[in-house]
Amino acid sequence: MVPRYEDLKGKRVLVTGGAGGIGGACAEAFAREGARVMISGRTQERLQQRARIIEEAYGTEVGFLACDIATEAGRAQLLQNLPALDVLVNSAGINIPKPFTDNQLEDFEAVFAVNVKALYFVTQAVVQQMIADKRPGRIVNISSQAGMIGLPLRTVYCASKHAVDGFTKALAVDLKGHDIRVNGVAPTFVETEFTRKALSDPDFRSYIYGEILLNELPATKDIANAVLFLSSEASRFMTGTTLLVDAGWTAH
Repeated sequence: MVPRYEDLKGKRVLVTGGAGGIGGACAEAFAREGARVMISGRTQERLQQRARIIEEAYGTEVGFLACDIATEAGRAQLLQNLPALDVLVNSAGINIPKPFTDNQLEDFEAVFAVNVKALYFVTQAVVQQMIADKRPGRIVNISSQAGMIGLPLRTVYCASKHAVDGFTKALAVDLKGHDIRVNGVAPTFVETEFTRKALSDPDFRSYIYGEILLNELPATKDIANAVLFLSSEASRFMTGTTLLVDAGWTAH
């Protein structure tokens, strides 16, 4: 049975990367709870499709904006069109798996532009508005187990997610006294468009199942449920922490 969070009804929520697997599941979960949801992403068609699916399922309008928040112009476009938010879910993220010795400067910059820089400055603008309005707020950063351990072919991605986890802690400290809670969710591998190519490799899939302690990988809805929890009053004494949804991977 999925818990319900009545306190999220009517809350204004932005999910970046909202057309993707995890971001889309988060947007759907908030809509199910009666929140007013907006999603952003780079592709208009995918955003429209995701918004339509949610609207048909829950009878609620979903706002969307196509923009590239890895760029200053894209962030400005998003921020100019935002309502005053109660919840920000930073779900946009990319990965370019390569051996360490093969990584190029453009690989590093592309991953950090989305996973760290965009997350940092979108959050800054949203938090500035929350403080100016004296409104409580909730920030949830989608991190990864890669923010706590090392993974093969993922030095850049791991570095970016370690940065996200550090940012989550430090921002929570900076926002002491403002009633703005900052937390993260760190999934293991979840089968989405983002991970499908890697998971299609039998050797890599075998490696993953050798590391997790449960019999299956989490679904996108499992990550969304953790995000709802951290956005609701059910987690009112949690801030500055990252909640692992990793099927036990980091327990050993």
